[in-house]
Amino acid sequence: MSLSDIKVAIVEDNGMARINLRNHLMEMGFSEIGCFSNGRELKAHARLRRIDLLLMDYHLGQNKNGVEVVQELQEQGLLKSSTSIIFITSDRLPMIVGQIVDVHPDALVIKPYTIRSIEKNISACLNFHHYLMPVFKLMDEDEFAHALDKLNYMLERNSRPRMRSQMVKLQARLLIKVKRFKEAASVYNDVLRSSDKIIWAKWGLIQSLYLDGQIKQSEDMLLALTGTQLTSDKAREWLARICIDANQYAQAEDHINAIREGEMSVSAARLKAYIYQAQERNDEAIQLLEKKRESNRGIRERYDELSLDLARCYLQEAEGKKANEREKTLQVAKFLIGSAGRKNLDQKLIIKKDFLYAAAAVMAGNIEKASELLNREGMDDMTDSDVLQMTDAISAWKGIGNDEKASEILALCKMRLSQLDDGNETTVANMQVVKREESIGERRPEAMKLNKTGLEHYIKHDYQKATQDFYQAYLLFPREVAFSLNLLQSLVEAEQGSYKTINTRQFLSELSRRQMAPNNQKRLEDIAKKVEKSPQIFS
Repeated sequence: MSLSDIKVAIVEDNGMARINLRNHLMEMGFSEIGCFSNGRELKAHARLRRIDLLLMDYHLGQNKNGVEVVQELQEQGLLKSSTSIIFITSDRLPMIVGQIVDVHPDALVIKPYTIRSIEKNISACLNFHHYLMPVFKLMDEDEFAHALDKLNYMLERNSRPRMRSQMVKLQARLLIKVKRFKEAASVYNDVLRSSDKIIWAKWGLIQSLYLDGQIKQSEDMLLALTGTQLTSDKAREWLARICIDANQYAQAEDHINAIREGEMSVSAARLKAYIYQAQERNDEAIQLLEKKRESNRGIRERYDELSLDLARCYLQEAEGKKANEREKTLQVAKFLIGSAGRKNLDQKLIIKKDFLYAAAAVMAGNIEKASELLNREGMDDMTDSDVLQMTDAISAWKGIGNDEKASEILALCKMRLSQLDDGNETTVANMQVVKREESIGERRPEAMKLNKTGLEHYIKHDYQKATQDFYQAYLLFPREVAFSLNLLQSLVEAEQGSYKTINTRQFLSELSRRQMAPNNQKRLEDIAKKVEKSPQIFS
């Protein structure tokens, strides 16, 4: 392909730097060059035209950073695998470099750069993508298995040794995509045998081991990475997500707390807020998000998103109150919804806000208003919706009595969730999906049935069978305090220090940090006394 046919996008908030880079590219022979100062402008362009080469600055002034923009575009399918991505930044901080590496750019150029440096990186990226275009085209069509076959064929016959490292890296990523985790781990291990300092291979190996069910080994590797500045925060976030998957929220909180507040990313702050909510500590979630929102007041897009996150917290708080006690909480929620994008007329943001307004109307008992909002133009189209927006829609449709529509969106939500790469935002979204699934009632009846049979076994002092049933009820509905307490008590009566994924003492510690009714609190204290009397069993 001629350079004049390649469609280039430059995203740089500094006007002079943007013009200079554009002039350099034109001197190289590029002619179709779009210049943008922020992610919103790029997103509008990407919806209309394909992008072959993206040169992305990390810091974009009072807007989301380049990594956040790329992640959003990739999730929405606006950036394809065949797009070459080059990040440009003056920032050498390990945290920033780590975030950039996470989105798998083809190159990272550190400012100040020379003309020769930028030309060399662009040339190398375009050559690599041109050489592997048959593979990337298959990836663009989500034909990952065929793409892997094609790549393996090209690797066997590769006549370009300098490209081998990048081809192997792509091979490992494709193996994960097609769920061949053991093979992916083997590839990453081979890379690390040549040099144990290759950080992308370490992260890839950890992911492969975790997805293959080798949780302990992946946790051990992550704990080792918490000892270095470059990898500590990411390792802590990952450990927290593993704990959340096991419903170990207290341990997840401990890992997140190890990250200094000033260095905590927005996605990590969101994760921490939802950890609080999972432990019925909504006030702390609100306090955290309010602080993060205020610190991002100058970055409007983040400020708007955090406003909506806060609104969801207040809606959850209202949900836990009696109908006649909700008014003030709902007023705060509606104020926050309104403050998000107050001067932004983007239709997608308006729809996102309307779903939250509809959920608030349901809680206020105004079903007519909720129905009117849900029947507005565009509210039925979930094509470009993110998972959190879909969970808001589920809540609203369920609230007006349309369980069929809510279930339909839930199914779409689960499908969308399965397509996302693992990360903080995916974990947060999954927690919301589980909550909506519970509200629709697809889990609770089965959990109640298991809890009932567990109680029958417990009364007969058959603690082994009781524990089996309580454990299954707990897995289905971990937020129900009664199920958790029943499981804990059965474990203590059976004198079991652990059962499957549950360590009894850790489980006790987990429950002690949850807010619960006085009668449940008294019951927990009584169980704790029994545990303390048998330290040799419950270690």
